[in-house]
Amino acid sequence: MENESTVRVNGTLIWYYYICKREVWLMARDLTPDQDNEYIDIGRFIHQDSYSRDRKEVSLGNIKFDILRKGEGQIIIGEVKKSS
Repeated sequence: MENESTVRVNGTLIWYYYICKREVWLMARDLTPDQDNEYIDIGRFIHQDSYSRDRKEVSLGNIKFDILRKGEGQIIIGEVKKSS
């Protein structure tokens, strides 16, 4: 049985660790940012409307890939961001 204090590390937590350790602390405790923030709305729109032909939100354990594309003997994994 998993201990409640165990943090499941994923790529997002590692990435944020180098950007903002406070954000990692919040994310590890399932504390979410203000859902009415305009930038979060923009991110949702981009996530829903980008790369419509690709497979989205593929889960592997506690990791989620935004995009998964197969082709010519390789698999491409992508992350969708506002700056992409």
